[in-house]
Amino acid sequence: MPAPTVPTGVRAIRPWPGDASRQVLPGAASTAVAALVGGPRLTGEVVAATRTLTAVLVDHGAGPVLLCLTGPAAVRLPCAVVTPWPVSGLRPGHPALVGEGEVRIGDESDGAVVTVGRWWRTRPAVIGDVALARQRTAGQVDRPGLDGGVVAAAGRLGLALLCGDDDELADAVGGLLGLGPGLTPAGDDVLAGALVVATAAGPRAAKRLAAAVEAAGPLHRTTAVSAGLLHYAARGLAVPQLTAYLAALGADRGDVGVAERRLLAVGHTSGAALRLGARVALAALAGTAR
Repeated sequence: MPAPTVPTGVRAIRPWPGDASRQVLPGAASTAVAALVGGPRLTGEVVAATRTLTAVLVDHGAGPVLLCLTGPAAVRLPCAVVTPWPVSGLRPGHPALVGEGEVRIGDESDGAVVTVGRWWRTRPAVIGDVALARQRTAGQVDRPGLDGGVVAAAGRLGLALLCGDDDELADAVGGLLGLGPGLTPAGDDVLAGALVVATAAGPRAAKRLAAAVEAAGPLHRTTAVSAGLLHYAARGLAVPQLTAYLAALGADRGDVGVAERRLLAVGHTSGAALRLGARVALAALAGTAR
């Protein structure tokens, strides 16, 4: 995926009247959030804030949707609005307004305004040759840094996808949701990797898995950021490192080694857990109808 071009000018930015101290900066938004950012203004709330990311849940009437403000060095999430530098000083609970080409966070004396002047395209992952991808991951060894409980739970997910039992699938999903520490627990990353692969290669399995994840109520079982990213994974959307890895797996001349190293470098365990979820889904698809 080509890197988005972040605008450097501020001609389109309209500062909040009467407040020169508010952070005002341009942004380049993912096409996955075009309906949110380009539509009518909707209310939201900051649910997480780190040095490189500010996550907002937006209520659009059919359940909350995640949007993230990130600096240029952060991992490129499929729902990101990329700014030239990270937005600072925000915290969970800050109110937000999203729409009409802007993201406004905080009040008139404390917050930020990001005006979207450009867009970058995010597409669902594609696996050209599923059989080849499955063959290449068949003997894969899990990264030592992954917790044994996560690896075991991932194995149960693969068996549940393979056998086609919805009750077993619900139990497997429940065992992974929220499993592990951090903003995106490893169990959720396993689910995200499996969802992306299933969406690309096994529509029936993808529908079953997405329904099981939704029925488990991720917003009540894990972090708001992780729950929001699972929503995008169900549409086949993921970080570019996973998308590139899956493309390489399914291509005759794909450089799998390079793509795999880049994926494993994502986060502390996120890349390894995404890879694990992709592998168990690919293995399960060997015994199910696409």
